[in-house]
Amino acid sequence: MKIKDISRIGVALLAGLAAVSCDKDGDFLTINTNDDVDLASASRDIVLDYNNLNALALTLNWDENGNLTLSNPAVALPAGTLTNSVEMSLSPEFDTVVSTAVDEGRYSCQYTVGELNSIMSRLGVEGGEQAEVYIRIKSVVGKNIAPTYSNTLTVFITPYKIDMSVAYILNKQQELTANTLSSPASDGIYTGFTGVGGWENWYLKEATGVVWGNSSTRGTFALASSSMDEDFWNLWYPGTAGCYFTTVNTVDMWWSALSIPQLTVEGDLAGDMEFDRKECVWKLTVDATAGTKSITISGTGTLYDMSTGDSSSSLTRTVALTGSSDNLGYSESPAPVTVSVPASGVQVMKLVLVNPLQWQVVFDGESQEPAEPASPFLYISGHDDAVSGSWHFNNYLRLYNEEDREYAGGVYIDSKWGYKLYKEAGNWDEAWGFGGDGDGLAGNLKYEAKTNIPAPEAGMYVMTVGIDALKYNLTAVESVCYTGLNDDWSKTPMSATETAGVYTAVVEKIADTPWGVKILINESWEVYFGGGSGVLLYGHDGFDGDNELANGSYLLTVDLIGGTYSYSNL
Repeated sequence: MKIKDISRIGVALLAGLAAVSCDKDGDFLTINTNDDVDLASASRDIVLDYNNLNALALTLNWDENGNLTLSNPAVALPAGTLTNSVEMSLSPEFDTVVSTAVDEGRYSCQYTVGELNSIMSRLGVEGGEQAEVYIRIKSVVGKNIAPTYSNTLTVFITPYKIDMSVAYILNKQQELTANTLSSPASDGIYTGFTGVGGWENWYLKEATGVVWGNSSTRGTFALASSSMDEDFWNLWYPGTAGCYFTTVNTVDMWWSALSIPQLTVEGDLAGDMEFDRKECVWKLTVDATAGTKSITISGTGTLYDMSTGDSSSSLTRTVALTGSSDNLGYSESPAPVTVSVPASGVQVMKLVLVNPLQWQVVFDGESQEPAEPASPFLYISGHDDAVSGSWHFNNYLRLYNEEDREYAGGVYIDSKWGYKLYKEAGNWDEAWGFGGDGDGLAGNLKYEAKTNIPAPEAGMYVMTVGIDALKYNLTAVESVCYTGLNDDWSKTPMSATETAGVYTAVVEKIADTPWGVKILINESWEVYFGGGSGVLLYGHDGFDGDNELANGSYLLTVDLIGGTYSYSNL
């Protein structure tokens, strides 16, 4: 119901008149206002859900009665004369308010679940507790004029409880992944095991919505957040893929990554475990009798932190899992763990680490057969039939991530009918074609599809393919440069030759190159090649070859299509 004793939104200046200067002396214009502002909402009882942060939670609407007009319609009202804002409070007197400014000319305001929960937090409402919230529109005509208010609307809002015991790992696009870190004490210090690729980029998001990355000013493994004035970058793991014990300390503003190449089981069961990066699980196949067993689980890790950066001067640490089989804890001192083998025979013992709040040892009675090794090459055919006049197996993409069966390489495309990807040279039966969603630059694949992958405009591209993910992506090559030579990380352009995919540059060797040389496509740190022993590999560490050379001038040649690099004397 509309409250009757509300203030008028228009308050006249100097006993009912606001003077606006005109060119003609003595000519004054009066600002006229209409009726009271009526505030309304369809929502009265709102329960906020953390799982739907971007869902619409509250919509407020009000009428146009607060619009101002001038007595002379030929004269325009100055922009910004009237400003509105939404005020929320826990008391009808609005002793303490949280205010939201509203753009001029708008007569509604919407809040998502996350935005409304943040306002409730600022008002001091505890998560899970229902609060009666008073809402009104505050209107201001100009400076030194008392504001006016709409009717007061009341709603009941129950904010969600912010669980600070868990933080969420985001990918480099700041999209949510299935991985988390935990803070059992809810003290802003998060830990957990992660399975990652080399140089993998990521961010960490707290339940409050704050996103943490690497500081752009304090160095590697120093934290900065999206709520700070400072620019920040993504976090990144070192070049070694595998299992890491990760700590993110948002209190002291640092993070660390402990690389764990091997875990060993000793005691009643024994052996070296193998790590499954996708599942974040360590596995050991054992032949055991049913019953209770006593084991230890330990290894040696390599620590990267603010003191070491992502360099080889990192520190070694003992890694151990202790406690009970269904509630393991991290330790630097091995201690016996009691486990129960459910049945006699071949068992797969799994150390399951994906849930940071509950690390477990479990047994699977079926021993899994090892997966078929990925082929080193993925052949592409049909991509240049407008030039070559035929489909052939002369070009291929090179395997750069065996675990996820990911391939990449340079490809010159000038195709009439599109192309397909083949498992083996000469084998036309096993191929991947178009999966039905996408275009010439990106899309999904389908095994044994009848439809060819659509070709983009003719030109040079870097193509990446995920066979397990059934995805393809192409980046048009606009420029090629090298970086890292002589430990100089500036970007130096390379020149295209008459041969498609081949680029050269005259380089001057004056110092060692401790981190190798990288080839950047379009000057991007996201699309690059490293490698070694004369072979280019997409997304890998910088390649070697120059440290053995005497100081002097050389010709650096890279072949994106052939996947090679070389230095030659001038």
